[in-house]
Amino acid sequence: MEIFNNAWFVGIGGGVLSGLIVTVITRYLFSRKDNREYLQKISSVNREIVYALRPGISEGHIPDEHVLTALINSTSRKYRVNRDDAYKPKQVAEELIKEIMDSSFISSETKKSYCETLSHFVQEREVGGNAESNIERKVAESEYRQKLTEQMSAVLGLTAAMGTMLFAFDRFLDQATVRTPIKEALDLLLPTMTVLISTLVAMASMLAVVRLKRLKNKNNENDENKT
Repeated sequence: MEIFNNAWFVGIGGGVLSGLIVTVITRYLFSRKDNREYLQKISSVNREIVYALRPGISEGHIPDEHVLTALINSTSRKYRVNRDDAYKPKQVAEELIKEIMDSSFISSETKKSYCETLSHFVQEREVGGNAESNIERKVAESEYRQKLTEQMSAVLGLTAAMGTMLFAFDRFLDQATVRTPIKEALDLLLPTMTVLISTLVAMASMLAVVRLKRLKNKNNENDENKT
């Protein structure tokens, strides 16, 4: 077919295909040994516990320790995670206190009353304090590794795509033209240019994402100050 003799089709099509393959393989190789799925389940358990208790806060329904423990155990079984890896009553109380303080529909006196009701959970001495901090650290490390893996796979995929396209165009140029000093210099600079351009594009994309997040956070802060 003549379409396969078209330098643009072969270069762009091959570049996109090779970039996708490298991205998928890289993400698989770097993330297959990570227990990210289990840590995501733990985050879901903790989030569901807090969400289940949130509606009762505005009505003044603060659960006692036995009810809170039963809720934690039940939610842990639902997601099939170890009970010790989920929030302890102290951590749940801390999250609820934050929910109370963040609410704009509760008066200051009511907030004070609710927080005092939950304060005994926070003041209790936790035997497994080190275990709690280890779980939180593992979740944070897993999320950080996931971001690094995605960025690395994107850079490698972009490098492979650009390298394939430039290689395809270079082969077609070899067939169509005679060898010149400029062509020889291009052959020497081709690998370096591929890596450099793809890295610059990836860095520019990451900087743009960071800037957008900062603008979003700034807008959210302005909205909170207005309210």
